[in-house]
Amino acid sequence: MSRIPASATRIPNILTSRIVRDQVTSTSIQMARLQEQLSSGLRINRASDDPVAASIVSVLDARIARSDQRLRNHDHAEAALSALDQSLSESASLLLQAKELASGQVGSGSDTETRLASVDVVESMIRELVTLSNTKFTDLNLLGGNRTGQTPIQGFFEGYRYAGAGDGLRTDIGAGLDIPITLGAERALGALSARVEGDADLDPALTRSTLVQDLNGTTGDGVTLGQVQIAVAPGATFTVDLSGATDAGDIADILESEIRAQVPGALAGVFPGGVDVNAAGTAFALNVNAGFTIDIADVGGGSTAADLGLAGVTFDNATPTDPAADLDPKLGKFTTFGDLNLAPGTIPGDIVFRNGGRAGTVTVTTATTIAEFQSAVSALNLGIRAEINDAGDGLNILNEVSGFDFAVEESGGGTLTATALGIRTFQGTTPTSVFNDGRGVEIADGAVDPISGLPDPARDLDFRITLTDGTQFDVDLTPSDIVDVASVLAKINADAALAGVVVPGTFEATLADGTNGILFNDNAGGGGTLTVTTLYGHAAEDLGLLDGAFTPGAPATFAGEDRATVRVDSAITALIDLREALLRDDSVGITLAGDRLETAYDRLSSARAVVGGRSTRLQAIRQREEDSRLLDQGIRSGLRDLDFIEASSRFGLLQVVQQAGLQTAAATQSLSLLDFLG
Repeated sequence: MSRIPASATRIPNILTSRIVRDQVTSTSIQMARLQEQLSSGLRINRASDDPVAASIVSVLDARIARSDQRLRNHDHAEAALSALDQSLSESASLLLQAKELASGQVGSGSDTETRLASVDVVESMIRELVTLSNTKFTDLNLLGGNRTGQTPIQGFFEGYRYAGAGDGLRTDIGAGLDIPITLGAERALGALSARVEGDADLDPALTRSTLVQDLNGTTGDGVTLGQVQIAVAPGATFTVDLSGATDAGDIADILESEIRAQVPGALAGVFPGGVDVNAAGTAFALNVNAGFTIDIADVGGGSTAADLGLAGVTFDNATPTDPAADLDPKLGKFTTFGDLNLAPGTIPGDIVFRNGGRAGTVTVTTATTIAEFQSAVSALNLGIRAEINDAGDGLNILNEVSGFDFAVEESGGGTLTATALGIRTFQGTTPTSVFNDGRGVEIADGAVDPISGLPDPARDLDFRITLTDGTQFDVDLTPSDIVDVASVLAKINADAALAGVVVPGTFEATLADGTNGILFNDNAGGGGTLTVTTLYGHAAEDLGLLDGAFTPGAPATFAGEDRATVRVDSAITALIDLREALLRDDSVGITLAGDRLETAYDRLSSARAVVGGRSTRLQAIRQREEDSRLLDQGIRSGLRDLDFIEASSRFGLLQVVQQAGLQTAAATQSLSLLDFLG
């Protein structure tokens, strides 16, 4: 008869059953987990399987997900850049064809008929270039810069206007990486806006409405608002916080209210007015009552008092303002024309804007703000806009339409508003180098006799002016005489005086008061017509004097054409210039258009190089991203994936253990009292 082992003689049956059951259950659980791992192929199916490894895996999962998205972004970016490169390639080929066409229409092989026949070809090239410039990839306008949702090149009457902005749209391709996948059309097609930069320092006055952000401050680095310490004698010393002020009026009111609250009798009059802007419009003024003094200083390492011109001077009844302080305000949207430092005698009035044969007038008064002026210019719908320059001391006017000649003129009547603002496109300071779309003025200078080879001063004479009474004089321009419009006018008047003409009594060359151009005033009193005749060179033509308008009267006047108009320098403009030159049968114009097309082609080729560089860089970044993703996947696999061989072996071992446990349980459960009886 079998016997109970000695080791079990003292263990109750219930405890034995529980031990066996726990062993069987534990083995069953391990086998179930192994079965789950074998079926999923993963060692970690839940965080409790391995909390440390599961935490690392979750981080790796997030990194791999980001990598997957970036790689999809890479695919999209590479496709967009490829489409952009294709568009630029076709545009470059088009410009090259146009350049070859222009070259073929100059010389003995061309005539009026063939040039007219080529007009339709150039017109189709213009339309094709616009179409290529408006190429889209998915929903992106590839030459729209940052504005990829709207058509970048839009028809504007007879010209074309650029509606894009910025240098390109960026996508997430990695931390700290920045590669645009679109391009601004300006970079590819040229300057799609022409800028008239104001040359007058308007030096606006400080007013109560001047914004703090528009103040250069006494140091020129702006104004930082914070706390200042005010010492009123006799009275009190206290601290005032100016950080909540938005304009000069706020600063004045905060200072005044605090001073009146602390020392009621220190400031004259009643609130407001005890602290205000001085009459010169340069700094703050404190209207201090007799017998009081006020000192203002910075607190700690602050600079507010110094920036505002309030530190370093004791204000009293005789010294309401620091005479050396100048807060140097910049132009702001609330600056009025009455606040500007215009030339003495200037009365704000009408300014005429011309663009592409269309004109509009903006009327300004001393109460007109810069924002209102900008809005009025845009409302003309001429494809132009006004902006404050980067320095904040002047205005710029931009022509956004390719193919249009743009000018800013006076309206006449002597207000000279555009001139005072420095935005008139034809004034004394206008350099002649900008005449004729940047071609300048060609003069006869340093000529030699073709036979003797010796200098021939007679061939240096540029043009002849004949007055209404038949008096004639010749104008001989030298390089120093064509620096700007003022120097040209001075030379014409000097040569007239040299010939015995009374200047300005009988004749004077000056600027027109209204429409742009050189104006001749003729008081000779003759019955003839004032005329200009070319002698040598092209100065008369380039200055706009050959096709001027003569008006009889006292004085009689001769108004030259405006040759200083502003034209957008772009590939589209070059094609339009070629079309117009072919229509005019103008060999010189065709040659100049061909030169501009060559420049446009070089610019477009450079843009293609930029796109190619972006693609190359993108490929390198993609390779690094793929390598990083592969490394993360390897680490994750080592932590998360199951070793099938090891798991299978362990599962077989657990089966043996389970079987042994079940046998032990069966043997234990079969014991009875008889097994304990000897």
